[in-house]
Amino acid sequence: MQKENIIEFLLTSGFNALTYEQKNQIKLNRPTPHLLLTCQDGKYIRTFQKNWYNKFPWLTGCDKRNKVFCFTCVIFGGEKEWSVNGLSSIKFFLRKSEKHAISQKHLTNQEKFHLLGKVRIEHAISEGRRLAAVKHNEQVGINRRLIARMIHVVCFLGKQELAFRGHRENNESLNKGNYLELLELLAQEEQLLKEHLLSSAIFKGTSKMIQNDLVECVTSVLNSKIFNEIQRVNYVSIQADETTDVSCRSQMSIIFRYVVEQKIVERFIGFFDVSKNKTVSGLADIILSEINKWKIGNKIICQTYDGASVMSGEKSGVQFRIRQIYPNTLFIHCYAHQLNLVLLHGAKTIKSVKLFICSLTMFHTFFSRSTKRSELLREQGFKLPNQSDTRWNYHSRAASTIKKHFLDLKNGVLHVTEEPGWDPISVCTASGLYDKLNDANFVYFLISFSKVFLYTDHVFNFLQSNSLSNIKSCISEIQNLKKNLSDLRNDTNVNNCCDEAILLNNNLEYEDKKRNELCKITYEILDSLIVQINIRFEDFPKLEFVEIVNEKMFKSYYSEFPESKFIKLLQLYPNTFDADRLRNELAVIYADDRKHLPPHELLDFIIKSDLHQDIYPQVTKLCQLVLTIPSTTASSERSMSTLKRIKTFLRNTMTNERLSSLSSLAIEKNLLGDMAKDPTFVDNVIDEFADKKDRRIELVYKQI
Repeated sequence: MQKENIIEFLLTSGFNALTYEQKNQIKLNRPTPHLLLTCQDGKYIRTFQKNWYNKFPWLTGCDKRNKVFCFTCVIFGGEKEWSVNGLSSIKFFLRKSEKHAISQKHLTNQEKFHLLGKVRIEHAISEGRRLAAVKHNEQVGINRRLIARMIHVVCFLGKQELAFRGHRENNESLNKGNYLELLELLAQEEQLLKEHLLSSAIFKGTSKMIQNDLVECVTSVLNSKIFNEIQRVNYVSIQADETTDVSCRSQMSIIFRYVVEQKIVERFIGFFDVSKNKTVSGLADIILSEINKWKIGNKIICQTYDGASVMSGEKSGVQFRIRQIYPNTLFIHCYAHQLNLVLLHGAKTIKSVKLFICSLTMFHTFFSRSTKRSELLREQGFKLPNQSDTRWNYHSRAASTIKKHFLDLKNGVLHVTEEPGWDPISVCTASGLYDKLNDANFVYFLISFSKVFLYTDHVFNFLQSNSLSNIKSCISEIQNLKKNLSDLRNDTNVNNCCDEAILLNNNLEYEDKKRNELCKITYEILDSLIVQINIRFEDFPKLEFVEIVNEKMFKSYYSEFPESKFIKLLQLYPNTFDADRLRNELAVIYADDRKHLPPHELLDFIIKSDLHQDIYPQVTKLCQLVLTIPSTTASSERSMSTLKRIKTFLRNTMTNERLSSLSSLAIEKNLLGDMAKDPTFVDNVIDEFADKKDRRIELVYKQI
């Protein structure tokens, strides 16, 4: 049968009487002739376009009748206009075609057409091949159940932050490591797993490599979930933290913060070893690479960095590099922790301050690592504050305690050096601490920084409690802080600190030369602090737009719309909002006392009431944007403590990739737990495991 005669044949003879082979032959030969169809459209004459066959892959034509038809509807029956009569006029042709393409009968015919020929292929499989496939699939089912048990063990150990391996994992070992011990525990109740562990010689699933692969596969499925989650949101903020882990490697963690409908989400993306390259360029390249990998370049609204001094700088820091590519990205840098980071930054740039900060830490380290030493302080009626990564005012509390109990502390370390019964390390360290308490520089900085901490602690507490809820007051507090620090920059303050140091330790002397030296250092410190505050709080005034959704101001906004803040929002995020609609939506909310709610509660109300799509779409976007801006980076701190805990369990030879993967399981344990409730989760991990490399175990089903 010639291709051009197919439609005429089908219209006269039908499709059902054909053989199976003839039907498949017709399926592959849709006629697409050029037809001489025209229509008058005003003063223009429109003609049939052959590219319509490409636009509508079901469209066909008949030369003999000079009409167009729907190929699948001619075959299976449908609307008469498309399956029997045909269209001879192309007036409104595109509109008619698009309407037909979504009709129920056409969609049903399309499905039949698509499946035509496929069932018969399955029937053509020989009985021998079918039986082999059945046997193969039975073994695959067994293998997948075994791998599922191993995945459950991996998830459990990861969530509980437990080590996988033991020092010796042979049969004679009393402790083969948590992974093997847990598998053997499960095997006591499951005969299939027991037989596998005892008899399998090809693939047992207990090797270090298999453990690593399973960890990476679980993490990969976890990350796929996060990736899909991110693709559905409008805004993302980046939080990065650089610190040193217990093996003395510098690690940078990256966290993405965003809002899924009404829920604030912070997802751990991974740890990145930056030991070999801690430069601005090196850190920025990692962050930019992750932005591209996760496809969030058009979603970033702010960046937040804690830790390294190279993270921020007016014209040279990481934030500047990111802004060169994404200019609308605000530099937030966790405001509740900001002031202490400024001090730490100063500690890394000014030697005297670095020594002072290290000395404060030494006192805590000395007394906290020995119960005997701790008891010595308790006998004096006090203890030094705990050092913690999540207590950013540790240095101010440590300085305050040492100053308050200076004499008791001095007598305590002297007791260790002079009394018998103390080990050599304690005596040696106590001698060094005693020297510190008699060091003119240390005691001076103890007094001087106590005054600085007096101001910074106040602002620290204010920012922590107000953060983004009262921008003007926060700006005012920051300005006052800079003024107070500037007021300390004078000879009188330096002399007063020297005099107070002498009152604390009357063995000290501060001659004019020493006072001049300390004056110079003090000026340098204060100048550094003020410069850092200026740089790191540079974008703070831009956040004034956040007060648009400050529920405490809604009543006043009802009387007078916050025009200046509204304009700042539109300038900061151009082409993001429908300005007129957003203004009207806000006006409606300001007028309704029931909606005078904090942003997260307002968003929750809007979405749960199903008002986010048609009634308040712009306010929904605004609330999501505001909530995406991090007021703290507590998650970064938690991830770093997780890093230190996990790292202690791992051998030094363990790759950093496993460190990051294990940390993902620990930090995202809530998400992992939710995903594990889905029956498809384990299957997805097994599929990932099977695809990762060739395995000595069959895990993929065959079609029968």
